[in-house]
Amino acid sequence: MTQWVGQLFGIENVSEIHSWKISFTAPWAQQYPVLLLFAVLGVLFLSIAYYVRFQHVDRRLGRVLMTAFRSSLLLILLLIFAEPAIKLSLTEQPKPLLLTLFDGSDSMNIVDRISGDSATKIKEALTPEGGAAPELDELSRGELVKGALAASAGTTLDKLSERVRIRSYVMDRPDRVREIHGEDLAEQISTDGTVSALGNAIRDLGNRHKGPLLAGLAVFSDFDKNAGGDPLAAARNLEAPIFTVGLAPTEVTDLSIELTAPPVLKKDVEATVDVLIRQTGLTGQAARVMLYARRLGTQDSTDRALNSSIEASPSQVVQLSKQQLSISMPFRPNTSGRYQLEARIEPFPDEVLTDNNSADRELTVRDDSLRLFFIEDEPSWEWRFVKEVFHRDEMIGREGFRTFLRAADFNVRRSNDLFEENLVPPRSEFFANDVVLLSDVPADMLTDRFQDMLEEYVKVFGGGLVVIAGPRNGLAELQKTRIADMLPVVPDPNATAKSSTFRMQLTSSANDYAFMNLSGEQRITQTPWNNLGKLYWYQPVLRPHPLATVLATHPSDRCVDNSTLQPIIATRRCEKGEVIYIGMNEMWRLRRLHGEEYYKRFWGQLIYRLGLSRALGSHKRFVVETERPIYQAGDQVRVTAEAFSLSFDTLNTPHLEARLITNDPDAINAPQETQIKIPKARGDTIFEATFPVYSPGTHRLLVRDPETSGEFETTFKVAPLSIERRSAARNVRLQQALADETGGRRYELHEFTSLIDDLPSIEINEITEHRKPLWNSWLVLGLVLFLMFAEWTTRKLMNLR
Repeated sequence: MTQWVGQLFGIENVSEIHSWKISFTAPWAQQYPVLLLFAVLGVLFLSIAYYVRFQHVDRRLGRVLMTAFRSSLLLILLLIFAEPAIKLSLTEQPKPLLLTLFDGSDSMNIVDRISGDSATKIKEALTPEGGAAPELDELSRGELVKGALAASAGTTLDKLSERVRIRSYVMDRPDRVREIHGEDLAEQISTDGTVSALGNAIRDLGNRHKGPLLAGLAVFSDFDKNAGGDPLAAARNLEAPIFTVGLAPTEVTDLSIELTAPPVLKKDVEATVDVLIRQTGLTGQAARVMLYARRLGTQDSTDRALNSSIEASPSQVVQLSKQQLSISMPFRPNTSGRYQLEARIEPFPDEVLTDNNSADRELTVRDDSLRLFFIEDEPSWEWRFVKEVFHRDEMIGREGFRTFLRAADFNVRRSNDLFEENLVPPRSEFFANDVVLLSDVPADMLTDRFQDMLEEYVKVFGGGLVVIAGPRNGLAELQKTRIADMLPVVPDPNATAKSSTFRMQLTSSANDYAFMNLSGEQRITQTPWNNLGKLYWYQPVLRPHPLATVLATHPSDRCVDNSTLQPIIATRRCEKGEVIYIGMNEMWRLRRLHGEEYYKRFWGQLIYRLGLSRALGSHKRFVVETERPIYQAGDQVRVTAEAFSLSFDTLNTPHLEARLITNDPDAINAPQETQIKIPKARGDTIFEATFPVYSPGTHRLLVRDPETSGEFETTFKVAPLSIERRSAARNVRLQQALADETGGRRYELHEFTSLIDDLPSIEINEITEHRKPLWNSWLVLGLVLFLMFAEWTTRKLMNLR
């Protein structure tokens, strides 16, 4: 009886009913109960009067029955308008919940080559009863899942539904899942997602359904996670077993390469580029690695050919003895400019994907050096050793290091190429510098024109600035200058160099900066910094700037807030540029036990960070960029050009002329060239345009410099394949880890029917309250039909019309 009552109201597994109460929910019945009472009495009176006064019935029993049937029927109809509801308090055992998650990303459109025993078992799993076996060579991964669902619709899914409630979702969005309903789930599974954000999908499901009734999560995927959060962390937070159903082969024949090269090379100086090769299914075979270079558009107006790639290094034959190996290839550029390097391996016959057999990287070859401008009042040990180190550096050398030393004799500054004659050279020379070092200078050196140019150099042109505190002048000299506003620290106007014997301590943020890693190991350590020994003074400040990152501190002295340790080394982004502060000029002490090793590594990495972070030298005046290097067909490409005149002033033109050259690898005709105008968009220096791209391949955008008639080039690719197709193999390690971490199991597609036996048994008795309407229930409908039929039958037996 209890189960029957529960089923009557759509409540399953009811074991006990504690109480029930009927009430009326219509507003008029709640507000005017007396009106409902009078209506009931009126219905009873009308029914009795009708059969007593207006209907002639010989037998009293018949009259009583028909009066009862008619009054009951009218009474029920009246009560329906009052919207009766029943409130039930009962104990029920709800079914556990099983979530199913289907991978809806683009990798599900890959057609795998399945053979052997796996092909036979998958065919059996996909063959409906009495139907024909499918051809696996024609089915994508998504179609295999849909076929498995269709074949198990009357068997496995029905058996699962007897034990659990099933809620199904599709992972086709980067941030959340999409629920699908109904019986025909297969038709609702899309495969147009651009990424596989498995961690985000599991986390979203946990937010929706986490609880004791969650029996588990079944995931149908190739587990090639390429976006979003950590799937294992999300799985642990779900607190339910995950049953992983794997699609795609565990091993495929595939090879991919990555190319690593320095961002800047020196002309006629041999450098090394590294090619990382990853392969599966090709062990024991030989691969020929080829390295090509193509010169991009430059300032040289005579270089209009911008022709095809040339061999940059002799090819190398590599034996694929391991799944991952790296080789080094020499590259000696003999022409300056911007280059695109490409490493390539010809595809093997059985490879599933071939787009990942090549990799490219853009770099700059300079015939001049990185330009370093060191400003100092009087010679210091830091000035001497920085000069000596970078005189021998291949990327800087004697040509790249220049200094303004006020204490130097005027005739020396005039005759020696090492020295700048004036602190403020012409704009075209000053803004061509890559890094400026400002060390222990008095305020009277810092003219308004110098401050204007230095501020513009950092904020507008993205230059790098290093400010080194010294014992003679200190930061107080910068207090009333605009340079102080760019510092990573807030100077104390009254503080001078403070005597203190201490060992500098690194902060946790130092791990993110290569110039703080003196050992060159993967993890930064304090040990190499101990080579500094004890320091005997530093420059105290009020506090770090709110936007600064402190990399090293005094071990005990604190700022004015009595909590923050005094910063010794700090850095800060200042609009487009970066400013690094060093609170003492004693870094030369790094030479104490190890010679130049640590000293050169610190200054070299610091200078390269600042000097190579944006366009170099005179290239700062004309920078062309796209939002990203790879687009999909149909995307909108936004190109931005930041352009100045030869003197680094405003460029007097309403737009820039450009040409877009499309190299479609599948096209029969020659590359297509399109003329594009890039109008001035923001301020007087930013030019911007947006245009669509449709053809796959490499696209070259060459923007004409109206000052020199040369062309500056940027390249981007339009990929026929999304990130989802960069790997064809299943990530078995992640599939197994998700199952192991949560107490679930790993399956192949043809094994997922075993899920029925592996689901945990969950029995929970819950005391719940349900409020169910009575007026639209089957009970009321049946009662109305019964009363109508009973009255009609009685009237016929009494020979009434």
